[in-house]
Amino acid sequence: MFSLRPVLKWLALLICLVPSLSVFAQQEEGGDDDSSLMKNYNALREEGQGFYLRETTSIFEKPDSVPVPFVALLWWCTFDFLSEDAADTTTYGYVGKAVEYLMGSSLENAVEQGAQLHSSKKRALSVSAVMVPTLGIFEGQLHPTHDDWVFRYWDNGSSTLPLLGWEGHDEGDLSPTSVTSALSNSGTITKITTEEAANYLGMDVADMTPATCSMEYKAAWNATHVPDPIDTNVTTTLEEELLLRVVAAEEDVAQLQADNKELHADNKELLLRVASIEDGLAFAAKNTGSGNGNGNGTNAGGTSMATFMKPIGTVVVAVIGLVALELL
Repeated sequence: MFSLRPVLKWLALLICLVPSLSVFAQQEEGGDDDSSLMKNYNALREEGQGFYLRETTSIFEKPDSVPVPFVALLWWCTFDFLSEDAADTTTYGYVGKAVEYLMGSSLENAVEQGAQLHSSKKRALSVSAVMVPTLGIFEGQLHPTHDDWVFRYWDNGSSTLPLLGWEGHDEGDLSPTSVTSALSNSGTITKITTEEAANYLGMDVADMTPATCSMEYKAAWNATHVPDPIDTNVTTTLEEELLLRVVAAEEDVAQLQADNKELHADNKELLLRVASIEDGLAFAAKNTGSGNGNGNGTNAGGTSMATFMKPIGTVVVAVIGLVALELL
């Protein structure tokens, strides 16, 4: 008796294999239709740049916040591919730089809802992606060079790619809006032509090159990485001033200690000299008062006391003057 079971079994197996075979065929051939997995990857590799329009909705994590529509143009360039061999089907992926241009009132609307965003509408980003063969898709991410939000995208070769993004709460952030800047975000990025990108940016199509993109990235990076004078320069200046004051105070204390030590030594020397003079005066007075007096103030040698005391008085005055000069 004829049975359809073996035929149905083979048909089921064929149905399961066809999608996988299709994915590998796209990888080998590069694909030309819009649904080809390698379409966007190959374009980036051949042109060295790519343009996407990001259309997303964000909601900031605070009570009563409302969804914020966001539109931005993405210019990708400066790629480094995982393999230099375009025919290598085992390592499809890239890392690169990107510039994001905020369009319309996206920045102002987001800030109104509590976003912590730099005032510049041109921002430097980093982009990367890798193909996951088991899923038959490229998984990629975008993140800024001056903040900590992250966007993920999934590239199956279509012109419009799903996008998912978020930013968590940063406990150590001192910004006034740090408590409201955490967000959730979803939307799409849509591939656009060079002509469309030039029209959005108001630039000449001839200037839309990877070299120009690199210069735009540098300008955007410099604009968002200017040191905050309140957080860095002023603090550093105050710290340096305080340090200089401490050093000066330590030097003053050391000098006072040295002066005091020197003064103490000088005082000690003066005291010794005064004591020596006092001993001399006492000895002279004792010797002068001894001997045989004759009642008229003369000693045995006929020398009067006044005559002897005159030079002694001169010595005392000189010593007092010397002491005064030393003290000055």
